[in-house]
Amino acid sequence: MLFTVGQFGILAEKTLHFLLMLEKDGKIIDFNNRCKQLFPNSDETKGKNITEFIIDEDVTFFKDSIANLSDKSPLSSETLIFSAQEHGVVSIKFDFTYHNDLIYAAGIETTEEYKEHRALITISKLTKTGAWYFNPINNEMYWTKGCYAIKDLDPNIPMTREKGASYYPKESRARLEGYLDDLINNKKPYRYVEKIITEIGVEKWVKVVAQPVIHKDKVVFVNGTIADVTDQHNYVEKIKYDEETKHLALKGIQSGLFDHHIEKNEVFYSLDFRKMLGLPLDQDFVAEEVFRKMIHPNDVKSALQRHQENLEKKGHHYHNYYRLKNLKGDYHYYEVHGYRKKNDQGKTIRMIGNLIDVHQRKLNQKTISENRNRLQAIVNNGFAYTVLLDLEGRILMTDRRSLKIIKRDFNVDPTKTPSMFVDVMPLNFINKFVHTFNEVLKGNTVKTEVERITHKGNSQWLEAKYTPVFDDEYKINAVLVSFHDITEQKLAEQAIKEAHIKEQELSNLKSNILSNFSHEIRTPLNGIMTICQLILKENHLDDKDKLLGYLEESKDRLLDTMNKLSNFSEIDAIHENLTFEEFDVNYIVETSFREYKHMAEAKGLEYNLQLDESCPQASIDKNLFRPALNNIIHNAIKYTTQGAVNVTINSTDSEKNIYIYVKDTGIGIDEKNFEKIFDPLVQESFGISREYEGTGIGLSLSKRYIEILGGEIKLKSELSQGTEFAIIIPKCL
Repeated sequence: MLFTVGQFGILAEKTLHFLLMLEKDGKIIDFNNRCKQLFPNSDETKGKNITEFIIDEDVTFFKDSIANLSDKSPLSSETLIFSAQEHGVVSIKFDFTYHNDLIYAAGIETTEEYKEHRALITISKLTKTGAWYFNPINNEMYWTKGCYAIKDLDPNIPMTREKGASYYPKESRARLEGYLDDLINNKKPYRYVEKIITEIGVEKWVKVVAQPVIHKDKVVFVNGTIADVTDQHNYVEKIKYDEETKHLALKGIQSGLFDHHIEKNEVFYSLDFRKMLGLPLDQDFVAEEVFRKMIHPNDVKSALQRHQENLEKKGHHYHNYYRLKNLKGDYHYYEVHGYRKKNDQGKTIRMIGNLIDVHQRKLNQKTISENRNRLQAIVNNGFAYTVLLDLEGRILMTDRRSLKIIKRDFNVDPTKTPSMFVDVMPLNFINKFVHTFNEVLKGNTVKTEVERITHKGNSQWLEAKYTPVFDDEYKINAVLVSFHDITEQKLAEQAIKEAHIKEQELSNLKSNILSNFSHEIRTPLNGIMTICQLILKENHLDDKDKLLGYLEESKDRLLDTMNKLSNFSEIDAIHENLTFEEFDVNYIVETSFREYKHMAEAKGLEYNLQLDESCPQASIDKNLFRPALNNIIHNAIKYTTQGAVNVTINSTDSEKNIYIYVKDTGIGIDEKNFEKIFDPLVQESFGISREYEGTGIGLSLSKRYIEILGGEIKLKSELSQGTEFAIIIPKCL
């Protein structure tokens, strides 16, 4: 059966349903007469958005509901609360239908159900035993049966604001009425605990809570609860005036207070305690068994064990910890601290203390620990030695390798014992560290290079970088010190430097060799040529014999130079032609000594020989030993202008070796040139003068000859104070 337009119009106006036509965004296009109850000025309603007439907290629900309407999903349902002037609030359950970009709404009134629903919700949320509401527009006051029961009043008696206030003592009424007026004017919820005298004259204590319902920033309704807290109030009052409890409370922490009578199995929980755990606010007493069920299953066993140990241990302090379930069903970490009262037998009979929420602290500690572990892993796996210091220079963190060095060298573990960095560093670090650390505290990043000696005795070079660490306010709160091993870099630099110096020395050596050989060959050769010319040109020379002597000397000098060069070039072949024989070392040395006696006497030097009375025997090749000894004796006389040259043989101070000392009072040798004088073709005085003639090969040959014979040469000398060579050869055992 189809309705005509007229019939449909009559139905729309005569129905108890609320009918509206809205635009997609909620603007009102049209509505039936039934809707005039919702709109105070119905003539001005069209074109306005429906959200202007519903209470503030329902606006979001309405917008979300219509936003989801579409051709594919054209139906939706929502209950909206309207502020309806003298009616206070009106609850309408709407069915929304979307068609051709318009929304058609059909609703029925559910105000009575809403009132009851709101009362039940309020009871549920705020844990009330009685609920009430008040309409400030028409002064309507509504009580649930629970409210009447608290006042010992017949539920059929109509309730007004004045009637409700009459149960309070006269001296309190004005103050309590002021709470409601302040809520209506300033939208501030309130709660209080006050004494009442019921209808039958019984004194009770009640806790009242009130909350506003706001529309367009104006209070249009007041929801409230009332609870009988007489027992709790009397108990709390008893606690307040109980001197023993006062004394115990001072030893506990006041937040989240509990009082546990162990023998009675009674536990009083403070309001803060109950709020903390989401326990009913109207129940000051909660059974211990109920509380235990809130403990995390994994923590129950250990928590109960600690609880029992606490009750039995000496002293009075109580401490426990575990996870508890909160209102949302999540588990948080809590700690319990308390004071235990004991009887004459030392048994705990009563305990007062508090519960502390330490969940965030635990999470922070866990985060810090995890971050520290990550940071430590980064530090340990880096290529640098790393140390983090506080502003006093105290070690906060260090990498594994640095920690190992500190523990080994200083026998201290800075991760366990507070340690100043300056106390666990090599001595040569300290002065530079103090200066650098002060510079970093000014905000500067500083790099330095330091050298340390490792426990194996090796030299290690480190590049130290000091970096200031800033906090969020850009203030320095730590100093990061990193040491990078640059030993290889330093060795490379040193090798390059030494190579450069060697290159210079080789260049100088080349020049010296050329100059040396030019002089040592050309000088005797010039002498030979000059003397030969004189002899050939002059038939009668008075000093012919003298010239022949000079000619012989020049010839010998040239031959000696060529022989030394030949011997030096053939030294590798000598090993194959050695002939070892046992000789009396006194005899061999004395033979060489006599060979140069005339040379020493010619220079006016004291020339002494001290033989060994034990006549030590040595197995040597005399063709190597004698040139080696001769070169050293010859040099001693050559470089001594005055004083003495002494040759000494000693075998008594050693079981295995024979020592031949050649000591002079000559020019001496600079210590930095000790190694150089044994280099072939190098004279200690080269580059300074040609005062002393020679090729520079002699000492090098001597050293190599003696080493071939299984011995060695040692040197002591001081510039201008003389030189002592010690030839050491093995005895015949």
